[in-house]
Amino acid sequence: MGRILFRKLSPRSRWLHKFGMHVEGMFLYLFWLVVRPMSPQHASASGRMLVRRLGPKTHKHRQMKRNLALAFPELDKQQCESLARDIWGNFGAVMAEYPHLNTLTAGGSPPFINLVMDKDTRAILEEKRPAIYVSAHIGNWELVASSIAKSGIPLSVIYGPQNNPVLERMIQKQRRSLGCRLITKENGIRQLVREIRSGRSVGMLPDQRVDSGEPVAFFGCDAPTTTSPAWLALKLNCPLIPVQIERTGDARFRAVFHRPILTGGKSDGHTDPLQVTEDLNHLFESWIRERPDQWLCMKRRWLTDAYNMSPGHNTPCA
Repeated sequence: MGRILFRKLSPRSRWLHKFGMHVEGMFLYLFWLVVRPMSPQHASASGRMLVRRLGPKTHKHRQMKRNLALAFPELDKQQCESLARDIWGNFGAVMAEYPHLNTLTAGGSPPFINLVMDKDTRAILEEKRPAIYVSAHIGNWELVASSIAKSGIPLSVIYGPQNNPVLERMIQKQRRSLGCRLITKENGIRQLVREIRSGRSVGMLPDQRVDSGEPVAFFGCDAPTTTSPAWLALKLNCPLIPVQIERTGDARFRAVFHRPILTGGKSDGHTDPLQVTEDLNHLFESWIRERPDQWLCMKRRWLTDAYNMSPGHNTPCA
């Protein structure tokens, strides 16, 4: 999120770089100041409307359409533009929901988040077995952690800090209500091993680009992808459970706890982290195809060659 509004400044212009970071923080602070007094539903709808209009004016819009052209080559120019604007709208709703995370995770009647749970996954949760929960940047991905933690599961989540420390401090303050322990990705895998061995479950969002990752097919093209969730599950004999957060309305969601990809037992039949990661990517694909308007896709996801060879390369949609 840190570079949505501004391009990266020259490292030689340190004072400009620092000024830009504070400007970003000021914009977010003012935005939250406006939506905080609103109801969660009104805030979500307002954020959607505002960012749906402003997002296409930023430099990230073109990258978003390049991603959509590669993932959905059947879209024409108008369809691609419309979908991109809807994605900006969902992003705006997510940003407006940050000041209301405490309310969204507290329950209520009716609840803001409805749980749907596979029976095998329910058994794992009821036994309080340490597991690895994975999700994607779809719907409001911040609510994955709270949905797990509210089920009584001690949870530690690995995350990538914002490049802008001003935004990082602001977002971390809002995340306090999620009910989980947050671990930065630097040396994070070692820490996650310790967390699991101490009896805690861990949460990961492995759907975005990792330059040091393995080339794994995603919408038919190789994308640098971390194999860490699969590796941890196989190494520590832990269940690997996908959790999908689907937006059903303004500040309304469905949390689907899918059937475990790995159960942590010898009957899984999986020994290759790469194959498990491929299965996970295919699952994420299916979620995105169901609700592409809820997919966060502003960053480069595939290898450069994939963009150059895609059907959408140099087309109006791209």
